[in-house]
Amino acid sequence: MYPYPSPYGPRRRPRRLTPWNEALDLIISWAALTLAFGAGALMRGDIKLLGAAALAVATAFVGHELAHRAVARHYGMVAAYKANYPFLAFTLALALVTAKYAGAPFVIAAPGAVVVMPLFGLPHPYVSMLIAAAGPLTNEVIGVAAVVASYALPPAIAPYLALVGRVNLWLGFFNLLPIPPMDGWQVMRYSLTAWASMIVLALALLIAL
Repeated sequence: MYPYPSPYGPRRRPRRLTPWNEALDLIISWAALTLAFGAGALMRGDIKLLGAAALAVATAFVGHELAHRAVARHYGMVAAYKANYPFLAFTLALALVTAKYAGAPFVIAAPGAVVVMPLFGLPHPYVSMLIAAAGPLTNEVIGVAAVVASYALPPAIAPYLALVGRVNLWLGFFNLLPIPPMDGWQVMRYSLTAWASMIVLALALLIAL
């Protein structure tokens, strides 16, 4: 996700906006989401599937957040990922409980956000839309590539790569929901047409693949 405007204000550097803390937040968020998406595999002791979940989260979550950051930095802003630890704990607990009692984990994948701090004023709404759209579009590209590639791989490998693709497609769709502060809300605020096109495509890919 990408929050707009920055909760820290346009001119004050966030206390935790440092490379070390960003790396730590990314690693902890990646580990928590891996356990959430792989909760069923964890309970069954399926190490291979849990490893596939780790790869899926690495591409889907880390790729998504770094895409936000890259576009923001391209436009000259200070940007870094910051975890939301209470929500991470809720996400992991919900996934473990649903995996145990419903047979499959239900994951609300919103572990944090890229915090953007413009050097002067606030970003132009069009730039804000581009930053927001970068994450879900990255998920769609990775998701399609992984699912398509899985059809050409041996049966022993294909299901794991397909999982990587479907996690990416799910996160791409989920983040386009028009609910603040999701990416879909940021895109829809600037262009209803752009948002509608993106979420229809994301849903179609999720269903088709």
